[in-house]
Amino acid sequence: MFTRMIAVLAILLAGTMPALAKRVALVIGNGAYEHTIPLPNPSNDAEKMAAKLRSLGFEVVAGQDQTYTDMRRSVLDFAKKAYGAEIALLFYAGHGMQVGGQNLLVPIDARIEDETSLDFETISVDFIMRQMSKDVKVQMVFLDACRDNPLARTLARRMGPSRSGSLGTGLAEIKVEETGGEGSVIAFATSPGDVALDGEGQNSPFTSALIRHIDTPNASIQTVMTRVTGDVYDATEKRQRPWVNASLIGEVFLNKQAAPAAAGTEVAALGNTATTTPVPNQAVTNAATAAAATAQPNLDWEREKLIWEAAKSSDTVADYESYLSAYPNGTFADFARNSIKRLQGGAQVAAVNPAATAPANAAPGAAQGAAVTTLPNPQAAVPGTAETEAALGWNRTARREIQTRLNLTGNNVGRPDGAFGPKTRAGITAWQTANGLVPTGFFTASQQLLLTNQTATQYSAYIAEIKRKQQTTSASRSTTTRRNSQPQRANNTQRRNGGGVNPAGAAFIGGVVGGIIGGAIGR
Repeated sequence: MFTRMIAVLAILLAGTMPALAKRVALVIGNGAYEHTIPLPNPSNDAEKMAAKLRSLGFEVVAGQDQTYTDMRRSVLDFAKKAYGAEIALLFYAGHGMQVGGQNLLVPIDARIEDETSLDFETISVDFIMRQMSKDVKVQMVFLDACRDNPLARTLARRMGPSRSGSLGTGLAEIKVEETGGEGSVIAFATSPGDVALDGEGQNSPFTSALIRHIDTPNASIQTVMTRVTGDVYDATEKRQRPWVNASLIGEVFLNKQAAPAAAGTEVAALGNTATTTPVPNQAVTNAATAAAATAQPNLDWEREKLIWEAAKSSDTVADYESYLSAYPNGTFADFARNSIKRLQGGAQVAAVNPAATAPANAAPGAAQGAAVTTLPNPQAAVPGTAETEAALGWNRTARREIQTRLNLTGNNVGRPDGAFGPKTRAGITAWQTANGLVPTGFFTASQQLLLTNQTATQYSAYIAEIKRKQQTTSASRSTTTRRNSQPQRANNTQRRNGGGVNPAGAAFIGGVVGGIIGGAIGR
């Protein structure tokens, strides 16, 4: 009897979980860079993505914090396994760069000191994609490698202005080429040429969304990437929009599941064979209900998205709570809770210190509508790191402005020169301590906004004073130039009238010149 039941279960599993075709993935996450700013998330991104893909039936070649040699070995292993695969997939998180329209992935030991380094210290995406085109039906590429890369800036300086134009920001668009299979899907964490955010959590915004949706039952990869794009766009407050280029001859499913109704029918028939007890009608009803749900897999998603858009549009605590009431574990649940914290935190700050945003000499009522000069608690708890500061993308001018604003708060960092040395870091730490923030010496985006709001009046006065001095200096130079031009005109007049040489001297010079000429003629 027991053996017969096992056989029945085997048949059921065979009917409901069809064997997957060959699927192979290469997953690499590089974050522990030795010669540039390290990244906190890529290793976590790669670890979670590898686990997710294994659960979807992929044979995964995975690597974290790989050197050039390690990456070459991983690509070789992947290329051998991917030959003849139904799906070959590449996922990479870490530093990347584009040179002359070619996308390059950066191992952790790369120095990139000159153009020669590119061939011997980076791995070309095109090179990996060639390994995915050998009798492979579907190619999938996911690149979370559009982060701000200091190595690219170093290379640009070494290349000089005439050649550095070939060095682009972010990654370059990859054009889908016909390989004889069923097509390709290529996805970037952000638009070509843009810089993606590394995020402040354990995973980047792009990878978080990809992991959340890639195993959605009966959702095509096209649908998955649409949802990923929407999540990233919302999570980054419209600062980052993933880019997807798909050329498929049909829908591709990574988690295709058979309709539960068919499984329910088999259970009833086999159950009658194994026992004399028929399947309860409720089981059939549940199976039919599940089948109806499978027939329209996007219905719940569209409804949830509509409610979320309404809540986001009104931006009120009540509407966000209504969304959470309907979808406590929904796609946007975390965003809804964060929005509630933001709204409640801002209201608490305003209630405690309503006049905090108005300067001491401001007119009555000036505080109304002004920016809050303290951070809500959830933001205050986020510590600044080298990565969060690098993600802000400051150039030298922006850094000088930050130093100036720190000086205006009374935290002396010296002359604003755009170089964040020990004195500037100490000033940042002192400012963070004074504002109840985690004193790390590095900024987050919220802390930059806080400093900007705090010093808005002083900085405007500072800029006005700088302009006034420039105008005064310019006027003074103009006056000095006019004064200096008067003696010059007098000298010119003198030169036209003899240049100030007395008549006797002129006669003497003329005689000497005449003698020289006369002697020359006599010879």
